[in-house]
Amino acid sequence: MRYAIFDIETRIDKTLVNEVFFPQAGLSDDEALARFRDDLMREQGNDFPPLAFHIPISIAVGDVSADHKLCRVESLARDRYSERELVREFWERLERFDGCLVSFNGRRFDLPVLELQAFRHGIVCRSHFSESGRRRRYDIARHLDLHDFITNYGAFRLRGGMHALLRMIGLPGKESMDGGKVQKLYEQGRLEEIHRYCRSDVIKTYFLFLRVQLIRGEINEAQYNEAKQASASFLDELV
Repeated sequence: MRYAIFDIETRIDKTLVNEVFFPQAGLSDDEALARFRDDLMREQGNDFPPLAFHIPISIAVGDVSADHKLCRVESLARDRYSERELVREFWERLERFDGCLVSFNGRRFDLPVLELQAFRHGIVCRSHFSESGRRRRYDIARHLDLHDFITNYGAFRLRGGMHALLRMIGLPGKESMDGGKVQKLYEQGRLEEIHRYCRSDVIKTYFLFLRVQLIRGEINEAQYNEAKQASASFLDELV
């Protein structure tokens, strides 16, 4: 079986926030987002916007061979970039892919965001929404969400998240960059930095995936070490 590891980075649709929550307030989009974040902080203790207001601006995919070696990591829609083309290319690829999708918290964030954007743009995802698609939470042969697996489907809270897991196995964590900084980079026009960060997260997710496959007994120690060594050059790309 082949594996596809993916990650997305998003911006917040400030215009939609303004239209939905403050249509009569006469606010600029920036003012609307600032007020919305303040409201969220009071209501839920953090200012993370609901998924419907996230727009993917970078999607990276890592191709993993049947022997668990990372072959390449690429950013989608680089030759014809637009937010719609980005989402369309992801779904077109996934509709053709018959292997296992791998993510970190993809069931709670990445895939729902991408489904909502398919809805926004009218993109057909027939296979994904079928009974044999990847929406079934416990079908890890079709979609292995590492966060779901490690926390036993939410049985405990993983304090420290991916950063803690990476440090636990001796890999660089997420000290220098995190998703919360993406909006600012986007507004500064630093899209290439976002693409690099997204690809870096795919590489980190790959090495977590490799360790999970070892403890699951899907590969033995020799296979693990061989795949890890064969993929070690990708560590040079981490940010």
